[in-house]
Amino acid sequence: MSEVMQQPALAKVSDSRWPLGSYLPAILAVAGALLMVGLRVQLGGERFISDGALMMLALACYLTAAVFHLMNLYAPSEMAQRVGLWTASAGVFFNLSSWGVRWIAAHDRELTILARNGYGPEQMPWFFRYIPFANLYDLSLAFAFGAGITTLLIAHRKSFRFLGAVTLPMASIILLLARFIGNEFIDLPPILDSYWRPIHVGIASLSYGVALVCFAVAVLYLLKDGVKTEMMGVWSSIFCLAVLATISRFSVFTTATYSASTFLPSASGGRIPIPLRVDIPWVGPMLVLAGLLLVGVIIEFSIYLSKNDERARLWGHRLLKAALVVQAVSIVFLVSQIKTLTDIGSRIQQQLALDPVEYERLGRWMAEQDGLKPDQIAQIPVVQLQQAAVQFVGQNGSRLFLSTNANPVELAALITAFAATLFVILFSFRTDKLRAALPPKEKLDSLMYKTASVAFAGLAMLLITGAVWANESWGRYWGWDSKETGALVAWLTYAAFLHTRISRGWTGRSSAYFALFGFLLVIFTYLGVSYLLPGLHSYA
Repeated sequence: MSEVMQQPALAKVSDSRWPLGSYLPAILAVAGALLMVGLRVQLGGERFISDGALMMLALACYLTAAVFHLMNLYAPSEMAQRVGLWTASAGVFFNLSSWGVRWIAAHDRELTILARNGYGPEQMPWFFRYIPFANLYDLSLAFAFGAGITTLLIAHRKSFRFLGAVTLPMASIILLLARFIGNEFIDLPPILDSYWRPIHVGIASLSYGVALVCFAVAVLYLLKDGVKTEMMGVWSSIFCLAVLATISRFSVFTTATYSASTFLPSASGGRIPIPLRVDIPWVGPMLVLAGLLLVGVIIEFSIYLSKNDERARLWGHRLLKAALVVQAVSIVFLVSQIKTLTDIGSRIQQQLALDPVEYERLGRWMAEQDGLKPDQIAQIPVVQLQQAAVQFVGQNGSRLFLSTNANPVELAALITAFAATLFVILFSFRTDKLRAALPPKEKLDSLMYKTASVAFAGLAMLLITGAVWANESWGRYWGWDSKETGALVAWLTYAAFLHTRISRGWTGRSSAYFALFGFLLVIFTYLGVSYLLPGLHSYA
């Protein structure tokens, strides 16, 4: 153990004479972001870098830092450690700067709207009104920042700087999701305009970031504790299969397909999402092939784990690598064709001819856009709805287009599945050396407990502030809305983590499994409710 602790990557705390010297990367990142926001105020938006560009710089820094942190695990180097640390600090700086610059841009937008309506700056609402916490893009920026700053604060101890090898790629995926969602500003319904909004959403995003770090610590604890990477491969493959089955339409009786949503240009220069999906060539079959390979991985690794069959282990790793390549090709095919595919209208007409029910759905959507209520739409004959849809597609087919912003959660899920497969492959490479480079299990377990405790407290504050905000907006503290329920279940999971640890003495693997499950519930609350389930929070 002493030999491990003497490695350069695991040296003791910085010997800086300044008490806060070890926190310098985090301090400089936050202070630099504040200065960046001040410059944006002084220079104005026309001569300043946009929040979207700053977000992409943060993404690049997070990925670069993750690579150096991973290199430092396999080949300890003071240079790799320092580059990883300061590049991560730059990522946090750009991440927070992006959010701050967006805040000032929201202020400028409010002034423009006031001027257009004949009001002056004196009618400008106070700063809580335009804090950028209006949609999932804003929340994603803050979520990634929460993960980044938590990683930096923990990294004041050199023995924990390895954590960025896992947390920063996950923060990068969140920023990728934000990129796919798009950074357009939206106007919130007046009922949601409250100073509790930024308090509630700010607490949520930072708590989610801490929960992400806790998840990463739990994964690394399991690795240190001797959990075989083949077992991780089984569970990651099951996760990937769930993703592929959710976002693609395939069965043994039909042609495998993957469809992307469409947009229609609006008169104001924006875009209107249309409830029509276009099949993207080759992507569906590639996803099915990836799914079949992952099924093979599960079978081979299960045989190895049950019978210690070395041949099954070897074939499992081969199939896992093949699945990684196919997943990568699928993502490349999807993104490239969304950007280059033309003649969207004729493709839609061909698809609708095969499934007339889609015409009815489009007709119902058109009726909703005209302001008709559900009971009024129900009285319209189906034939009339279909005829209206046929006419709409005929008139606007040439104007329809695709965008990576159309299916942000689906595309981010594909990338997440790819990352899960990649990490299992990385962990399978020289696993013994990787385990030796990690701190003792007791330290990882202690860090997992501390981060879970902070996540528990943050989620509790999330529920409290959300209840107060709900009472101001809707006149009740709790309504069993889907997102309220999801947040409550996630909080109860972390409560169970702490309860079993304190009263039952559960530590180690049992706590790690709780941490993994808790974060999955956090992600479902963050994404699944906003995009999959109806409710008051679907506006996000």
